[in-house]
Amino acid sequence: MQNRTVLRADELLLGIADKLDAKHPTKPVTQPLVLAQALVVAEELHGPTKAAEDAERGVLPLLPVVTGQTRGEYAVQLRLAAQGVSL
Repeated sequence: MQNRTVLRADELLLGIADKLDAKHPTKPVTQPLVLAQALVVAEELHGPTKAAEDAERGVLPLLPVVTGQTRGEYAVQLRLAAQGVSL
């Protein structure tokens, strides 16, 4: 069960990265955008359910700090975080 939770967190991080990288990757990323995408991706994976809320809540502590990166740069950080690399 624990491994599935980790896998879902990885899927969420990668899903957020894909969304940020796909649209305007050279624009600055913002914390509200990242938080919104976390919910969107969680609901894409789980539907509008309690499981989506739990998944979103679980991934929030794994999100890198927004410090002026572009969306593309942040996407790279998310992909690294999905692999367990912390910066």
